[in-house]
Amino acid sequence: MQTAQALARSLAADIAAARMQPGDQLPPIRVLADERACASGTVARAYLRLRDAGVVSGRQRSLLRVTADGQSRARTLLRGDEPLRLTGSDDPALDLLLGVLGERVRLVPGPRGSVTGLGVLARGGADAAALHLQHLGSGRHNDEFVRVLSAGGPVTLMHLWRRQQVLVLPPGNPADIRSPADLTGRRLAWRHSGTGSRLLLERVLREAGTTVSPDRGITVDSHLGVAVAVVSGAADAGLAVREVAESVGAACLPVAEEPFELAIRTSRVGAAEDVLEILASPQFRVGVNTMRGYDLTEAGAMRGAA
Repeated sequence: MQTAQALARSLAADIAAARMQPGDQLPPIRVLADERACASGTVARAYLRLRDAGVVSGRQRSLLRVTADGQSRARTLLRGDEPLRLTGSDDPALDLLLGVLGERVRLVPGPRGSVTGLGVLARGGADAAALHLQHLGSGRHNDEFVRVLSAGGPVTLMHLWRRQQVLVLPPGNPADIRSPADLTGRRLAWRHSGTGSRLLLERVLREAGTTVSPDRGITVDSHLGVAVAVVSGAADAGLAVREVAESVGAACLPVAEEPFELAIRTSRVGAAEDVLEILASPQFRVGVNTMRGYDLTEAGAMRGAA
């Protein structure tokens, strides 16, 4: 699935490399849409991006030509069009999104986790962080945590989706666990410190008055790791998104429904245009809607941290 930003970058690369010369006319929108197997609207938005950057000119979108200084302007556009550097939480729908975006988003190496990601974002090591953190005092998600970054410049929150988190239990729930209160003394699969799911599990256990020592369980890197640990017998229970738990045949006990969002440095929101375009695309929405426990109703909504 090609986005307008990716297409504009591809055309700019052709012009920067002199494969298109000053005065050359861009292909008609419908012709290029057929060649690149994308929508005409995608081509139109790509052409507009090139025209705004001065790479091409023309009054009509069907009669755009490379400008006299189009080659140098194309190089400038390419230098300023760096991929969005992403860090933060682990999520299977996010992995699907990253697969579609390809080179337009670069995942920052290191541990996955909401708190960890916010730290990387605060230090300037990333442009955006995926997170799902609930503030105990207000009950709200993400805003209070993002506000602490405001000293480094304003941050915009982009809503991706809502998702269900569940207690992952062995198939058939042989221990008849009905609530977090039944987990006392059990071996749990824990996420690493710095993850939103670890904080959520600790809060759920605390509210249930349940005492569980992490020393008796195991620590894993992902939602899938939690689910596999439980169904393999390495742990008695854990917390993961519903899609992952059900994909391995685990029993599920609903725990929470939470917003999953991107905290983006406002100065880099332009680099997230492709994210918005993919979120709105029918193909991507069909893919996520086949995943259990996801809701795309508000996908793409943006706001400043309140």
